[in-house]
Amino acid sequence: MAAGCGVLLAPASGCSKGGFKTTLDTSIKKLFTPKRTPQQYMLIAVSDADPDLRRDAVTKVAEGKKRDEEWAIKGFIAIALLESDPQARCVAVRGLGRSGDPRAVETCLKILNYRQHPPAEVRPPGDLCRWDATAALAELSAGQLSDELRAQVLQTLLDRLRGDPDRHVRMAAARGLQHFSDPAAARGLIDGLRDEDFAVVHRCEHSLAWLTGVTHDCDPYLWEQWFEAHQEDVFAQGGELPESRKPPYEGWWGKSLYKTKQFFQWVFPGRKEK
Repeated sequence: MAAGCGVLLAPASGCSKGGFKTTLDTSIKKLFTPKRTPQQYMLIAVSDADPDLRRDAVTKVAEGKKRDEEWAIKGFIAIALLESDPQARCVAVRGLGRSGDPRAVETCLKILNYRQHPPAEVRPPGDLCRWDATAALAELSAGQLSDELRAQVLQTLLDRLRGDPDRHVRMAAARGLQHFSDPAAARGLIDGLRDEDFAVVHRCEHSLAWLTGVTHDCDPYLWEQWFEAHQEDVFAQGGELPESRKPPYEGWWGKSLYKTKQFFQWVFPGRKEK
């Protein structure tokens, strides 16, 4: 019996030694491998044949402190426009969006309007890339845009809301349109209230409420009547949500208190009225 146990334990012991040796070898290699600079990671991100290495490298740059430097911006632009790996491409788009660089707007516009450019300049984007590009454009729309870019961004967001097959892209476009006090934006959002996906409809209502200061609870017919009756002062009350659409809390701490209160009300509902 003892011999049998020894036979059974021998392979496990060997595997344990092998696992320890492998871990030790990996640790030693990491210890003596020179640490790469952000610039070296970007070089890997734009040139390595392995998509996993490219994705890991661009992520390190995007999460680093030097992501706003010129060489990083140029690298992000190249990856956002031409990278074949969807995830690496999206990381670059997000990095550009966080940079706030004016070229980020131009790059997102190019991605979303890729049919207007030759394939050698812009790789056709998948759903995830269009979502990230639209979300970045929505965030960047809150800042300063030149008149020319502002018109292009408005039209691009309207096109995405009107015709993109992905619900997340349409929601992001509706969110971006809340930064445009323009009749075309309001008209596009009212049309968006007829979307087949209620999440998109809800986002359109929220943006309309922010732009106008009023709400019609996602009813496109009431919005059309209101819009026609207020051609001269559509945005007069904009910039603040009506009371009925304001969240019951503000910030992270407020949300935590609200959730805690909701939980205790669920656990201890109190007496029912007779």
